[in-house]
Amino acid sequence: MNDAYLQERLERAARCLKVLAHPIRLMIIHLLGEGELSVQELEKAVGVSQSSMSQHLGLLKDKEILESRRVAQQVFYRLRDARLLQLTAITRELFCRTE
Repeated sequence: MNDAYLQERLERAARCLKVLAHPIRLMIIHLLGEGELSVQELEKAVGVSQSSMSQHLGLLKDKEILESRRVAQQVFYRLRDARLLQLTAITRELFCRTE
């Protein structure tokens, strides 16, 4: 594999992992693993304010982790790539398992 290509891919992976390194964003990914949800549904499930949720969703969308669609006044979010759930499943297995 080309060293420059590998370096570019590793840098992209590091940026993605850096964005995911927050408990609220990990919870958002977990919830969206069940399917598309509105901003209001995510706010209620996570228990954060609208402004906080908007910041987290904006960051995840900006880093191409989430996609959104608007229906009238509501915005719905979904995972851009469902393979991300494999990563979060490993994270839960490693760190959230009860002994």
